[in-house]
Amino acid sequence: MEEPTQTEYDEIDLMDYVKVILKRKWLILAVFFGAAIVAGVFSFIMPKVYKIDTSLEVGQIAGAVVEDPGQVVEKIKGDVYGIFVREKLGIPEEKYPKIKTENPKGTNLITLVIESAKPPESKNILEEINNLILAEHQEKIKAKKELIEQDIKTTEEKIKLVESDIEKVKNKKQSSENDIQRIKNKIETLQKDIESTRNKIEPLRDDITRIEIKISNAEEEKTNLEAKVDALQKVLPYQQDPGTQFALFDTKEKLANKKQEIENLYLSINSLKRTIEDYNLQISSLERSIEDYNSQINSLERGLEDYNIQINSLTNNIENLNAQINSLRASLDEIKPTQVVKNPTVSASPIKPRIKLNIVIAAVLGLFVGIFLAFFQEWWEKSKP
Repeated sequence: MEEPTQTEYDEIDLMDYVKVILKRKWLILAVFFGAAIVAGVFSFIMPKVYKIDTSLEVGQIAGAVVEDPGQVVEKIKGDVYGIFVREKLGIPEEKYPKIKTENPKGTNLITLVIESAKPPESKNILEEINNLILAEHQEKIKAKKELIEQDIKTTEEKIKLVESDIEKVKNKKQSSENDIQRIKNKIETLQKDIESTRNKIEPLRDDITRIEIKISNAEEEKTNLEAKVDALQKVLPYQQDPGTQFALFDTKEKLANKKQEIENLYLSINSLKRTIEDYNLQISSLERSIEDYNSQINSLERGLEDYNIQINSLTNNIENLNAQINSLRASLDEIKPTQVVKNPTVSASPIKPRIKLNIVIAAVLGLFVGIFLAFFQEWWEKSKP
């Protein structure tokens, strides 16, 4: 006889299971509906739990957040604010609800969520926490703002000091410019003196030339007189008459006078030359004075360049300080206080208990329990003697 295959055994076993389920269907249905009804009743009896949530955005000042949002989250989790809230609202610590806090990545937002059966109380708790955070951040913003305003004031005082320094340097520069002008006036006067002295030399040279001509003429006359004296002296031994002697005497006297005249003319030339030398010395002295004055002017002009460099440097310093003030004022204009972007809000419907979900879960569990009881009862009956 041919043995039954494994598939036939499986079909027989499956049919047995189906028969048991159909046989005990009322038990299974009773457990199924009973579990669903009990879950529904308990869901309606349980207190309604609502979601109360709020959101804050941490403010900014000078390009940075007032306080790191993650740090605020840790403070809330560490019950830093809860102590003050419980004391103000008179809530015992054991009845204080758990607060879920989160800082969404890449934002300055802080979300706070409470799941509670007492929405008004939870709403008040979140409002108080918001107020504490806002007050704390407002103090930080106020302190930072005062620091920035003090920096602006200090920088403005620095600008006044720099402006005072610029004015002092300008006064020194003006004094140097006045000195330069005064020295230039002196140089101009000296140049006029030089020109005047040179104008005095030219007539003296003309006088020397004129005297030299006189000397030349006198020398010629002297030569003639000397020749005449020689001729008379040669004639005198042969002619001892008074006329010849008188002519010789007169000629010698004239020759002596001419020699004296020539000597005087040479003395005049020497005197004129010494005067010219004195004038030249005066001119040289005046020219050295002009050189000294020009050296002073060069020194003063170098000083003017230094003063200009100082003024430019101080002016640039003022521009930098003004840029700092503008930056600080921009920081004040860009202050963004911490604000509540969503006031504490109670969900429109309770989030717990979830009646439908509880009934479905209970019904599914009841179905499994009912099937288990059905097979257990079948086994029990077959096990009896």
